[in-house]
Amino acid sequence: MIEFEDSDWKSYLADMPDPSETFSSYAAHERAGREFFAGIPESRTLHRYAPGKWSVKEVIGHVTDANLVFLYRIVCISRGEAKALPGFDENEYARNGGFDGKPWSVLLEGYLGVSHAVSAAAAGIGADAWGRIGNANGVRLSASDMLRVLIGHERHHMRVLKERYGLG
Repeated sequence: MIEFEDSDWKSYLADMPDPSETFSSYAAHERAGREFFAGIPESRTLHRYAPGKWSVKEVIGHVTDANLVFLYRIVCISRGEAKALPGFDENEYARNGGFDGKPWSVLLEGYLGVSHAVSAAAAGIGADAWGRIGNANGVRLSASDMLRVLIGHERHHMRVLKERYGLG
């Protein structure tokens, strides 16, 4: 098992708040994500910045899927789950998600619903539970670390959409 500090996930935390402020910073992050994705016009959602790269619809589908998986991990770890939580193949999920065939409004609604669920679930996690340690995808980390990964992962994809797709 890899320690969180030695994992690839650590790269998502470059501009993250102190772990003690993670939950309080989620509300601002949720608002920024909602505004960013809602501002993308439907006409740009099938755009890919290069051949073989995900479309904008596939990116939001991936972020939504990842947030669901990360939320599950947050709940499990905060409740004291001792079993190792599995990883997932994001490329297989994107391939099988059928995102390009769905209306942007449906994908956006799904993203917003999951964001709201993260916020509601996180509000119900007690202060002591945020520090509980678990194993997600072979990485030893706390529930708080997992929320920080969720935020950092989503910020990463928002940056990619701005820099490589010319959005926002």
